Amino acid sequence: MAAQAHYQRLMTEVFAEAHRVLRADGVLTVMFTHKKQEAWEALFQSLIEAGFTMTATWPVKTESEHSLHQAKKNAAQSTVILIARVRAENAGTGYFDAGMRARIRSAAESTAERLSAQGLNAVDQLVGSFGPAMEVFSAYDSVRTDTGDPVTVGVAIDIAADAVANWRIRQLAAGGLQGVEGEAQFALLCWDTLGAAEFRFNEAKLLGHAVGMDVSALEHAGLITVKADKVTILPAAERRRDAPLKDDEAQQLLFGFVAGKGKRVRKDDALKIHPRDPVFRTHLDRAHALALTYADAGGGNAGIGAAKSFALKHSIKVGDATVHLIEALLKASPRAVRRDKGDVAKRFPEFRAWHAMLEPLFGITPPDWTEKGPDQGMLALLTSKAGSGAEEAEGGLVGEDDEEPDDEEDEDGEAS
Repeated sequence: MAAQAHYQRLMTEVFAEAHRVLRADGVLTVMFTHKKQEAWEALFQSLIEAGFTMTATWPVKTESEHSLHQAKKNAAQSTVILIARVRAENAGTGYFDAGMRARIRSAAESTAERLSAQGLNAVDQLVGSFGPAMEVFSAYDSVRTDTGDPVTVGVAIDIAADAVANWRIRQLAAGGLQGVEGEAQFALLCWDTLGAAEFRFNEAKLLGHAVGMDVSALEHAGLITVKADKVTILPAAERRRDAPLKDDEAQQLLFGFVAGKGKRVRKDDALKIHPRDPVFRTHLDRAHALALTYADAGGGNAGIGAAKSFALKHSIKVGDATVHLIEALLKASPRAVRRDKGDVAKRFPEFRAWHAMLEPLFGITPPDWTEKGPDQGMLALLTSKAGSGAEEAEGGLVGEDDEEPDDEEDEDGEAS
């Protein structure tokens, strides 16, 4: 905390000096790339304390998803360019009422939608929404509640993050996921926004807050494990209990869940599931148990039959929130879990189980996971153009009586 306070103090001093030398109609441009919410809070707080207001934000894609240091990371691929201007004197106090909160949400959501259309990834959509939220928040000398209490930058950023998270969920599940618990929404946002099974604690904290759960509660719910700064989301098989619950135990689980806030959860205390449990606490537990039932029967037709019996017993049918969740998870699934190969795919076979059973169980066409090959028509066009170009080159370099060189052999002895 001391290091963070020192960092913010230095930034404030830098921006204060910029404010001193800048003309009244001048513009301060700041380039910033970071995924930690705390870093953005420090930046915005320093700008506001130095007397600036944010007036425009442009995330610019500066990293390729194919670059070596970006590979296999749920990384921000853009640099955010912030435009700040000197705040007018006596800008007054803004009140953090329903109107301001609605403007922050609207600014964040419309920004996420625009960035998505421009091809920026989900992480960039999230952090790119912070600037527009600050355009609303930083227009005043101070922001207070109706009782006069000061409102921090972090509160405004939380509202922006919540708005983007809810917008992402609506894109994945038509009409949203009403009635679906925070654990399931967290898992969905992890796969959609981060696209990875492992991520940093701060990212888990940000997404957990967006669905109303802290990291310790998610850990207690048996959804994640935490080791130092690394958070790992658990697959269905690793959430499995050795034996099903008895009826009285199941009822106790349903009504006795305590998150253990702020307390590190022991592995044995995390909540688990079994496909033969009489009832399930959450829609995600139900979806995981459905996939385990399919796997226990060996998949294929036998797995479909077992899954149908499970769905009938637990009233999982078209229109049910569990089915909406499964559809959304399939839409959010990264490529690594779709193919029946690789370490990640082996750890998360539930995605392929859900994909296999979606149509036979619920009559819903699953997403097309076919690996797209190159466009053959375009290849033919490029080949023909390359061929004509080669002929033109040969016409200029090889005379009519000249003989073309024989085909050389490559290292494998085949003509190259």
